[in-house]
Amino acid sequence: MYFYIYDSFLKEKKYKRTVSKIETRLASLDISGSKRRLTALKSIQEIVRSLSKNESPTIVVIGGDKSFCKAATAMAGTNGVLGYIPVKKDSEMAKVLGLPFGEYACDIVSARRLETLKFGEVNGKKFFSSISFNASKTVLTADNKYQIIPQKTKKVKIVNLDLLRFNKTEEEEDFKRIASNPRDDYLEILMGRPGKKFLFFKRKQKLDSLFFVESLNIRPKKSKQKVEISIDKGNDIISAPAKVKIANENLSVIVGKDRLI
Repeated sequence: MYFYIYDSFLKEKKYKRTVSKIETRLASLDISGSKRRLTALKSIQEIVRSLSKNESPTIVVIGGDKSFCKAATAMAGTNGVLGYIPVKKDSEMAKVLGLPFGEYACDIVSARRLETLKFGEVNGKKFFSSISFNASKTVLTADNKYQIIPQKTKKVKIVNLDLLRFNKTEEEEDFKRIASNPRDDYLEILMGRPGKKFLFFKRKQKLDSLFFVESLNIRPKKSKQKVEISIDKGNDIISAPAKVKIANENLSVIVGKDRLI
């Protein structure tokens, strides 16, 4: 059975036409289902946990990347299937999974092409996409074997399922198509400097290094320093010290034929 979770921002008037087109297309494909809407009183995690009690549910998020990632972590290790209908054209998860925008993604949901994807884990918290933190205040230990002390590097991004870049926009088309592999036993570690815009000037992002690890320990250089780690595009924030690794759980996710993974 199909269950559809509507993101909270879809109540805005500017999304009314988009939502209407999506619902019309779902009905024409004969995959309409039960609807749930996010509110301030009910989180997506609560909704997903409730829906996951059904036998082999297909849960589809209509909305943005943050809610999609939250739904994924809540479904980790279940026998359900997760789908995604992105409503925002700048969705990075849509690019990775090969999903078109709006009502066109309904056909992907209907086709049910599945991939089994893994999760990352940091201090016991699962993440589906990536985590990131300020590099200058940290000391990293990879696979309990070698130590990395970032010097000029500004940011570290640890990727499970995401584009291997810091910023959403980049000139080089080939660079846009570089994505992580969320099916192997490694996490991609991206180190560098994010791009930045200032008035009429634009500084391109700089990638210093990319390497692969099974686990990574993060600790502050000084005991009193605070290092904040952003999880899944800001869905949660924790502080170092932290241990990052591949989680034991996985999830079946609906993908498009033009996926990058």
